[in-house]
Amino acid sequence: MIDLHVHTTYSDGTDTVRQILRKAEELKLEVISITDHNTCKAYYEMEKFNVKEIYKGDIIVGCEFTANYDNRLIEVLGYNFDYRKVSKYLQKKYNFLHNKKKFKYFYKEVNNKIKRYGLECDLNVIKQAKRGKIFEIAVYEELRKYEKNRKIIDENIWDSYSDYYRKGITNSKSKMFINKAKFYPSVKEIVDLIHESGGVAFLAHPYQYKFNDTEEFLEKIYNENSLDGVECFYTTFNEEQTNYLISFARDNNLLISGGSDYHGLNKKDHNLGIGRGNLNISKDIIKN
Repeated sequence: MIDLHVHTTYSDGTDTVRQILRKAEELKLEVISITDHNTCKAYYEMEKFNVKEIYKGDIIVGCEFTANYDNRLIEVLGYNFDYRKVSKYLQKKYNFLHNKKKFKYFYKEVNNKIKRYGLECDLNVIKQAKRGKIFEIAVYEELRKYEKNRKIIDENIWDSYSDYYRKGITNSKSKMFINKAKFYPSVKEIVDLIHESGGVAFLAHPYQYKFNDTEEFLEKIYNENSLDGVECFYTTFNEEQTNYLISFARDNNLLISGGSDYHGLNKKDHNLGIGRGNLNISKDIIKN
């Protein structure tokens, strides 16, 4: 069994690198990939100790890149690349997450939404949040405290942060939409980076983006970009979705990947290796 989609405390997971390795060993996972958002810091940490003393399986270098696709944010998974080369790019392109100017933009946009729709919210709580994704989670948690807000914006976005993110702030048709995509590189730029760094590029969890027609989106993004593969096995996918993605990949000579998208306590129903108990991904999907 393998898991090629795992997050640590270097992005938005709650487990350290060593904790991930210990759990992977306990589960007897044959192969894992740590795919933190827009950072390869986990791999620099693993240079400092003997990984095999903790985890005897194989590790594939990975990263989950946030990218702009038609002014919507999606993710591209990169594997087997030169993480030193990629890290130099990431430090230049994604440093806005700690950039005061961009943080002010996000804060201003949220403030505008609150005023425009009469949402109830303690702005001081939000303002004290850290930059980047932590800020977005703070906004979500603060807004969902108040029943009034759910009545004002009844868009099925309050059940989880994932719904709020996919159906709300990254969905141009939502009242909560914030045009973040303009700050991110295009899918093509990310795919080119991965290829130039010796790796392969996969479209991450296609059904998570809440497009009206996922199959149409899949065809379009495949035709427009030089993707190498698709993440076909994923925690929230049902059997029909997984089978469709596998067929699509095989019909187009694409590689197949899969993973739990484990985040520790931040996604409690995404268990390492097994997802919601529905995953048992074979090592056979990996091709050299």
